[in-house]
Amino acid sequence: MYFINFLLFRLFGLLISWLPSPLLHFIARSAGLLAFYFHRPFRKKALSNLAIAYGETRSEEERKKIALASFQSLMITCLEFFALKKSRRDVGHFATLEENSEVRDLLNQKQGLIFFTGHQANWEVPFLAITAEFPGVAIGRPIKNPWLYRYILSVREMHGGKIVMPKNAIREGMKALRRGEFLGIVGDQAYPSSSYSYPLFGTRAWTASTPALLAYKTGSPLVVGHTERIGHKYHVSASPPIWPNLSRPLKEEVPEMMDQAMRYLEKSIAKKPEQWMWVHDRWKQAGVNHVKRPYRHSFILVLLSRDSSKIVVDRLRQIYPQSFFTYFIPEGHSIEIPEGEVIPFKEERELLLRDYRFQLVIDLYGSKRARKHYCKLGAFKALPPLDLETLTKTLVKPECLTTVSM
Repeated sequence: MYFINFLLFRLFGLLISWLPSPLLHFIARSAGLLAFYFHRPFRKKALSNLAIAYGETRSEEERKKIALASFQSLMITCLEFFALKKSRRDVGHFATLEENSEVRDLLNQKQGLIFFTGHQANWEVPFLAITAEFPGVAIGRPIKNPWLYRYILSVREMHGGKIVMPKNAIREGMKALRRGEFLGIVGDQAYPSSSYSYPLFGTRAWTASTPALLAYKTGSPLVVGHTERIGHKYHVSASPPIWPNLSRPLKEEVPEMMDQAMRYLEKSIAKKPEQWMWVHDRWKQAGVNHVKRPYRHSFILVLLSRDSSKIVVDRLRQIYPQSFFTYFIPEGHSIEIPEGEVIPFKEERELLLRDYRFQLVIDLYGSKRARKHYCKLGAFKALPPLDLETLTKTLVKPECLTTVSM
C-alpha cells in the first residue's frame, strides 16, 4: 500500500510540476478556498488561534480574511513542493537570499550558526536557498511511508544539505556547528513538555529551547529567519545574530536568548500574518495526558448555574491544570474562582459572545442556544449539563479516573 500511495503521489506531482507558477498558484488558491469552507476542524482551529492572537485588535472579518489567505498560502506550499526540483540548477529563479547581511558574512567565514524559523510562506525554501551556497543541516521528522520519505529527502537535500531526525538533532547539530555549517530549525510548533514558554501575541506558548541551548553549548549565534512570498517568488532574510553570553549560567542565558528569538519571530509573523500556518495548535497547553482526545483542549468556556459549587471548578482545574478557563457566573452567585477569566451575567442572551477562542464549552447552566452558538464559532465540543461524576467520566480516560477523582 505504501508503494501504491507513493506512485499516485509521484504521478500527481509530475503533472503539477509542469504547470507554470501563475497557474499552479491559481489552482492552489482555489483549493485553499474550498478547504477553508469545507474543512471545518482546520477552519475552527485557524479562527480560534487568530482570536487568541489578535482578540479585539482585529475585527472578525479581518481575522477571517487572514485565515482564508493562510489556507491558500498553505496549499501553495503543498503544491509547490512538486516543482521545487526545478531549482536544482538555478535556485535564484524562485528564491533570493538577503544580500550584504551580517549572517551571510558569518557563513562566508565558516562560522556555525543556528537558523531558527517558522511555518511562514514556503518553509522548504530557506534550507534549499541557503544550501545552494553554504553547507548545512536541518531537523526534519520522518514519515511512515519509506518510499515517499526517500523522495521528500531527495528534494530537501538536492543542494547538498542534510536532514537529520529529531532524535539525532542535538548530536548532529553540534557536529555541524563545530564544522562551521548552519543548522536549520523550524521551531514554531507547540512543545508542551518544555520548561520554556513565551507570551506569543500575549498568550503563553510552550516552545522548545533547543535553538538557544545549542547556541550556548557551541558558542554559535542564533538568527531568526523570515521567508516572504512576493508574487511567485520568495525572499529570505534574517535577524541580527543573537550571540550567547557565556559568562552567564546556562539556565539564565538560554531563556533570555529564546525570548529575543521569539520576539523577532513574533514581529515576523505580524508582518505577514496571512503567510503563517494558523491551523496548527500553537497554544496547546498539554501533551498526551489523562484527558480523552476529543476533549483535549486549552481554551475552555464554563457556563455555571446558581447550583454550581467550587467543587466543580476545582475538579475542572484538576483535569485541565494548564488550560485557560473563562467562567460565566450568574450575577449575585457567590463562588470562589481561584484562577481564570470571570464574566457575570443576568440573562441567557448575555452568554452569546462572538468569541472564537473557546475550543470546548462545558455548559452547567443548561443553555442549548449557547452550546449551538459556540459550536458555530471555534468550539469543537459543547457538553450539556452533567453531574460531577458523569462529567469527570466523560472527560477523563477510564484508566485515569481513580487518580483524577481523588
